[in-house]
Amino acid sequence: MTSSETTNILNLWNVAQTHDDARNVVVFSGGACNVLSRDGQLLRNSERDHINAWLTRNNILFFDPQIHPDTHGCEYDYDIHHHLEVTAREASQLNLLEVSPRTFGGVTSLEIAVEEFRMDKPTVIFFSDGNNDRDLMPAHSRDGYPLFMPQINRENETSLMAHYTELIKNANRMRQYLMLFAEKLGALTVTFTESTYEGDIVITPYRMHAADLFHAVVRAAAGKRANVNFTGGDHARDSKGNPLFLAPKKPREVELRAFIDQYIDEGNALRRAICQLVHINVFVRVVFTQDAAVTALTGLLKYKGHDVH
Repeated sequence: MTSSETTNILNLWNVAQTHDDARNVVVFSGGACNVLSRDGQLLRNSERDHINAWLTRNNILFFDPQIHPDTHGCEYDYDIHHHLEVTAREASQLNLLEVSPRTFGGVTSLEIAVEEFRMDKPTVIFFSDGNNDRDLMPAHSRDGYPLFMPQINRENETSLMAHYTELIKNANRMRQYLMLFAEKLGALTVTFTESTYEGDIVITPYRMHAADLFHAVVRAAAGKRANVNFTGGDHARDSKGNPLFLAPKKPREVELRAFIDQYIDEGNALRRAICQLVHINVFVRVVFTQDAAVTALTGLLKYKGHDVH
């Protein structure tokens, strides 16, 4: 698909692109966004295209936070796009949150954790299969948990470094979002000390700790006390005080491959944690294909009074 074709698709969608539109959003269609190709190029994830087109045909205003150069002329910038995303998220009546095998899903997991216990709007959790032209069951472990399968060419240093950069970005973004949730969740406390105590959820600066961060938000969102202790001292915090994931700028070959292995292991553990902790009920649907997502959205939109078919 060419850039112009992609842009035309975005223009044809009934998608909110301004703050005024965002205040009237019905469905927040979020989760997995841009993905890395096998050669390390940034690609727009198109697995929600079919669903977004269906929402448009039914005249349902939605917001999709996926920002890509092909459609917006730039990549996602937290300072620019986050406020629009927050407005749309708060205004929406339903959530569609995609967990893709091609993207890590760290921030999406934290959003799922909060929505799971907030229970103020129906949510469809969509574990996609990573294919843009087929609608299949996603790759999974023997016991049925979806797998994290980024497209990494282990024989190509450019590909390895691109995914290594994604690892660092995701680890830091999860930490950043946890600090935001700490302001909203009264049961979530954050400390920065080398002294740890029984019951602390200890986050070191040298591991992603994705599932641990997810568990912390799940616990706090459920009203149970959760203390997250970030170790590492001042050098493991940025200028604003946010905790940092520390990794070498130029890792040696063995280090690079070890970090990539950690990245995949953490992604798989995170998906298992999501599946184990989400409570399935009439307001929370977990699906594994685009068609199943449309079916789930149909029922929930009708419940909210919308005429869809």
